[in-house]
Amino acid sequence: MRSTQPNLHSPISDLSRHRLGSYYIRGYLQGALQQGFDPKDILTIANIPPSVYEDPTASINGEQLQRLILKIRETMNDHYMGFLQVPGKLAMDSEAGKAAVKGETLGQSLRGLFAFVNAVRSDEARTLVVDEDSNECSMNFCFSGFNQGVDAHLAYWYRLYWGYKFYCWLIGERIPLTQVCFTGPKPRDCIAYEAVFDCAIAFDQPENKLCLDAKYLVKPVFRNETDLLNDSFPLMYPNASWFTIPGKDVNISSQVEHILIELLKEGMIAPSIDVVAGLLAVSSRTLTRRLSKEKKSFQKIKSKVRCDIAQDLLINSDISLTVIAEKIGFSEPGDFTRAFLGWTGQTPSSFRAQPLS
Repeated sequence: MRSTQPNLHSPISDLSRHRLGSYYIRGYLQGALQQGFDPKDILTIANIPPSVYEDPTASINGEQLQRLILKIRETMNDHYMGFLQVPGKLAMDSEAGKAAVKGETLGQSLRGLFAFVNAVRSDEARTLVVDEDSNECSMNFCFSGFNQGVDAHLAYWYRLYWGYKFYCWLIGERIPLTQVCFTGPKPRDCIAYEAVFDCAIAFDQPENKLCLDAKYLVKPVFRNETDLLNDSFPLMYPNASWFTIPGKDVNISSQVEHILIELLKEGMIAPSIDVVAGLLAVSSRTLTRRLSKEKKSFQKIKSKVRCDIAQDLLINSDISLTVIAEKIGFSEPGDFTRAFLGWTGQTPSSFRAQPLS
């Protein structure tokens, strides 16, 4: 019901011509080097010329940095890439993602994710703070237990930017940031972070944090565990650019489809357009108009969702047609049979009886 190919959006500022020099190349490989890995081997696996490691004038682009970071993580089985004394196995990443997608809103997702990380790590602390006067939300990050010889700034830039991309992906919308803060001084060879984050950047601050309008905390989350495992998750997509931030890759019809699936799974019989519009924080008229622009209608999406769920239950369960009808909002089995015949050209019984190809 979802595309398995990511819809990748360019960042607001054109970073395609930005190059990351030796500071980033050597800096992100430093933890691997200290733990006995050959940086040139990792570069080769990442399809990057290994000569860039020793060339102080060399640079890589956003696509190469994406591949490099993914290969360092994979080779070391460490989300922290050797920056911290205690590794963070990639399986922890998966569990953290599952904790995040359980939330119905971005705020719930962030609190669940932060609680998970704070519970399993003693060397990384995350806090979510909302200033009631300014209505500004800040996500604060603090590491301890760095390995000697690594650059803490690179660890924080990785954490803040990786996290930011993930939060945008959760809600299918680029979140405008108001400010990004780093505790350390501005690195001499850093790229233009104002363009990367599209907001003001401050160094030598008390905390490492992302700041945004708190109104985004009530944005609905449209991702689930299935999305974490397929190619629609851009953080793990090797052919993306590190600078790619998920934008509005969840169109309104996909959002409606997702909500209907969840509501039917939760047992709501025949969710109305008013209910779905309310969850999207728009009027029914606005929702109808936006769907029309995508050449879709609420009723057609609802029928598709009912049909998909019914087909899945007919193939993968032994529950009766009466129960299936009830699960997708039909009070009478006969109504379900007539609808299914219209959707597929087959009765539910004949669909279930046909051999799997």
